[in-house]
Amino acid sequence: MIKLVEINRQSVAFCKYVIAGLLWLALILGSMIPIFLVFVIMLISAFTGVKNSPLVVLFDHVVCPYIKPKKEYINLYSMRFAHLVGCVFCVLCGLSFYLLPSLVFIIILVIFAVLQSIASFGYCSAAKLYECVVCNSNCCRFGKKVRRLKKNAR
Repeated sequence: MIKLVEINRQSVAFCKYVIAGLLWLALILGSMIPIFLVFVIMLISAFTGVKNSPLVVLFDHVVCPYIKPKKEYINLYSMRFAHLVGCVFCVLCGLSFYLLPSLVFIIILVIFAVLQSIASFGYCSAAKLYECVVCNSNCCRFGKKVRRLKKNAR
């Protein structure tokens, strides 16, 4: 499914940079507090939509009145999926922090921080996966295989 929403490009970039920064800060400090903040921000964003994300709203109210923001269209559902994947990563980080050896926590957090850093530069792998599999995009072999399996199951 596709539902496009218009949003300020700089607001989304700000949100992605802050999330990536919080994850790297959690890695440097070895703390769960930044990860908890990321979880809350992503959970709110998943349920209210990217346009009502706390960091996007903050940037829109504080900075956008002083600049001329550029608008772009974003698939609401793919971003919702990406935020839910981020929440799952936060839960995995929390479980590994409290229940598993610290090396497992570090590995999961590094993977999450790298993926979020790549997303902050414009390639959100979770959003692309959603668009590939659900939106019938011809972007990857995995999406074609899933669609073929669904078609054969009918």
